[in-house]
Amino acid sequence: MNKGETIWYTGPQEVITIGKLFLEGKFDSERVVALAGSEILHPKYYKTHIGARIVNMISGNETGGHNRYISGNVLTGEKIEKDGFVSFYDSMVTVIPEGDHYEFFGWLKPGLNKFSFSNTFLSRLFPNKKFRIDTNLHGGVRGYVMTGKMEKVFPFDIYPLQLIKAIMVEDIDLMENLGIYEIDAEDFALCEVIDTSKTDIQEIVRNGLELIRKEMS
Repeated sequence: MNKGETIWYTGPQEVITIGKLFLEGKFDSERVVALAGSEILHPKYYKTHIGARIVNMISGNETGGHNRYISGNVLTGEKIEKDGFVSFYDSMVTVIPEGDHYEFFGWLKPGLNKFSFSNTFLSRLFPNKKFRIDTNLHGGVRGYVMTGKMEKVFPFDIYPLQLIKAIMVEDIDLMENLGIYEIDAEDFALCEVIDTSKTDIQEIVRNGLELIRKEMS
């Protein structure tokens, strides 16, 4: 995508809705929604409607712990309440542990059951191990550190950390040179997962894209 271009997109279920609107003259609000996540006992698909209430899907099909409910996927979805609704643009509901517990000096423990992209814990000895990951950040926001890890999970051949910093200081010329027109916020989802600085990267990128739109309007 280049500066000044406009791109339209739609999903496969929306194509069906548009087709029925023109062929049959009616608006079809039916949607197939996936119910997934580590805290769901039996993942499955539901045939429902736009804006469906999730409590009807998860009732009797989740573990008994304190859980986080997400409209969308675990990387780019939005937190909702148990009696909330599926977002208009989502076709998935994800349920994972809330992660509202805290460990005293947790970084000193061997971490046999902890995920680490940098192989900090002994869990690295079990490369095929599956983890039950919760929402705990294990620390607070801190300054950015150049670790070179983001480049390993970023899907494009640009410098993600440099682009994030350019957005934070609102340097539009630098943002353009670093490829702001080539990306969307969800492209930084994995960067956000492994970020040692605990920064809300996707929110920063969304703000940068909105700044670009304002400058071009």
